[in-house]
Amino acid sequence: MLNAQDLYKETYYLARNPDVANAIAAGLFPTGFAHFESFGQNEGRNPTALFDTRYYLTLNPDVAAAVSANQLTAFQHYIAFGQAEGRNPSALYNDSLYLSLYPDVQAAVNTSSLTGIQHFQVFGQGEGRIPSSLYNPAYYLAKNSDVAAAVERDEITGIGHYLTFGVTEGREFTPFMEGNTTLPNGVAAGDVTQNSAVLWTRSTEVGPVIFEYATDASFGAIAGQTTNFVTDPTVPVQVQVSDLAPQTQYYYRVTDAAGTSAVGQFRTPAPLGTQAGLRFGVTGDWQGELAPYPSIRNVPDRNLDFFVLMGDTVETDSISPDLPGVRQSANLEQFRTKYNEIYSERFGLNTWADLRAATATYSTWDDHEITNDFAGGAAPAESPQRDGIFGTEGRFVNETPVFNQAMEAFQDYQPITEQQYGETGDPRTANKQKLYRYNVHGSDAASFVLDLRSFRDKPLPFLPETASPEAVSAYLQDAFDPNRTMLGQAQLQEFKNDLLAAENAGITWKFVMSPVPMQHFGIPVAGERWEGFEAERTELLRFIDENNISNVVFISGDFHGNVVNNVTYQEGFGQPQKPTGAFDVMIGPAAIQLNIGQGPFAAPFGPATVAFTPDALLSPAEKDRYRAMTNEAEKNDFVRQVIDNRILPLGYDPVGLEGSEIDAQLLQGSYFNGHNYGWTEFAIAPETQQLTVTTFSVEPYTQGDMEANPAEVANRTPTISLQFTVNPQSGDVLLPSDITTAVEENLARDFGLQPGNFTLVSSQQQTWSDGCLGLGEANESCLLALVEGWQVTVQSGDRTLVYRTDDTGSQVRLDRQSSQL
Repeated sequence: MLNAQDLYKETYYLARNPDVANAIAAGLFPTGFAHFESFGQNEGRNPTALFDTRYYLTLNPDVAAAVSANQLTAFQHYIAFGQAEGRNPSALYNDSLYLSLYPDVQAAVNTSSLTGIQHFQVFGQGEGRIPSSLYNPAYYLAKNSDVAAAVERDEITGIGHYLTFGVTEGREFTPFMEGNTTLPNGVAAGDVTQNSAVLWTRSTEVGPVIFEYATDASFGAIAGQTTNFVTDPTVPVQVQVSDLAPQTQYYYRVTDAAGTSAVGQFRTPAPLGTQAGLRFGVTGDWQGELAPYPSIRNVPDRNLDFFVLMGDTVETDSISPDLPGVRQSANLEQFRTKYNEIYSERFGLNTWADLRAATATYSTWDDHEITNDFAGGAAPAESPQRDGIFGTEGRFVNETPVFNQAMEAFQDYQPITEQQYGETGDPRTANKQKLYRYNVHGSDAASFVLDLRSFRDKPLPFLPETASPEAVSAYLQDAFDPNRTMLGQAQLQEFKNDLLAAENAGITWKFVMSPVPMQHFGIPVAGERWEGFEAERTELLRFIDENNISNVVFISGDFHGNVVNNVTYQEGFGQPQKPTGAFDVMIGPAAIQLNIGQGPFAAPFGPATVAFTPDALLSPAEKDRYRAMTNEAEKNDFVRQVIDNRILPLGYDPVGLEGSEIDAQLLQGSYFNGHNYGWTEFAIAPETQQLTVTTFSVEPYTQGDMEANPAEVANRTPTISLQFTVNPQSGDVLLPSDITTAVEENLARDFGLQPGNFTLVSSQQQTWSDGCLGLGEANESCLLALVEGWQVTVQSGDRTLVYRTDDTGSQVRLDRQSSQL
């Protein structure tokens, strides 16, 4: 085991304690260690960067109690007992991580009196071994070119330099620490419902974190307080509060162990039956190398009810400044590094922290939170992956260590409750994490956040656009395989149930957050979209169509641009397209670049589409003509035509809402908007329920642009590039008086409600499956015949009551499953 002098570092101690250095110069002490032994350790001074007295006492209350009783000092305990017990002396050394990274050290510790910290101090730092998740040698060398040169000359290791020189020189050694704050990622509130929310932060200081919330911005009357505890500065903390009131503005304050505070705000949704209007934002697709994302800098000014992070929220399969040299993240520390990077300040801005402090968020993921095109419900050997990160063994990708670590990091860095599916009967979903969310926002809207990665089957094989007509037909036929799923049966069924419940409750708009497009784009990478899972797509859209679920809006990401189109479906390959009344608004990106062998280029949908279209279909001359264009509207028209040329021969509708059954009016821009970075706002007017869709955007840029002129790029201001309105479809039909009377009589008898004490929310004609209106009880005999009738939804306070009747009102039944009693 190490003794006290073995761990002590004289240069560190004197640099951190100039009064001791002065005392030595005055001849009062022969060495710093002499001072430390006699006084310093009793005063809580640290002898080395590897031992932090406050950290050690905070995480070891038994030691703190002994120190408080003057039995020994924290450092004495560590030397005598702590190192042998595997206790961590500071955030810079983690014993369990060190031993797990280096089995040879673990074996030596198991068979001798050697401790992990002793090995690191005597051998490990000279061998360049990693002592904790805080330290990344590639990051330290990238930030300190002189050290990198010394390491290249084999004069020292990166960690050896940091512990000997860098720590006293104040060198940046980790992306997880920022010198000016202990709350570098800000605060956030998520998964907000009418009565609950998750509050979130990350502190670099171990110890308690206090979360307070109030209904006034001055926190004059604290509505509630709760605490969590930081043990690892790379891991955020969050708490759930569940005593909130609907339709209420809340303010929350986070205070960590260092005394640093930060504030945020959110609104709880309105209760069902209220039409107060709604305003929310959505974006997706951004990567750390393009921080700090000026495309979203105006979001806090928009007074949103919530914001949706639509997937590809990090690019863990690209190289970025905080994880240099790593093309594919493959462990928990690397995934966390990627999330920390996007939520940290860069060039004086932290736009994501500003946004998340200003409104509630909902989050889902897509492929780049792990690796391009991965399929969680496929066998590891069959799923796309880079560097073999999933291996080739096992049933499903969603059971592999890398998947679980990526999911853990995602849930660490989002304010989100951890939910699970139960025993679904399907091994791909049974007892797995559940990211699907359904929320009601008054009677204005319902939101459905889908998880399209965790349970999907492997994608169809890539088919080039230049394939023969026969190959294209065979490919589209394969997409109708009924055994293939994107959602997994458990999620699909819950989603359908919630859609129907929203319609039955009289909610106007149903917003489906889909990380991949629902609209048709033709053959290119169709296997990655709903288009490649056409049987399940048809099942879902048929359900919407046959149940008269109105005003469904798919909001989708992944393709890096605004493309708006109505949504149709086929009963089978080659059959006519059927309209649904739904439409798809593809959004984003916040910031994305690609590299196709000629260096990174800003890659929203427009330039990426042109770059990837084969020359046989879009000649080099036409591509050059496009690249020479300077007018954005002209470029949008060009690429829109490229897309129409793909989809019209397949029988799909052209891009846009013109000529569709959607009652829309274009106010600004084009239904194809593919040449910028930005986000999209959806606003519902309370009186008319008219929907206004607005995209704010900035001119795209590359990592090179940002690094060459950060001030110019960071100061770009989002402006409106697309805006249109949509009037809601009315699913209600005038209710006959005998049906009204029958329902009123049942309300009075069953609930004591008289007219004036309830509101008619919706009424639709329906065909019921039997004489019991589809609500027969066990052992009840029901006429086996279709029965024409009505579905009537009324609202009274917090109660939503859904009745089924026949066409005369002689039979009335309460649908308890669809009601909220």
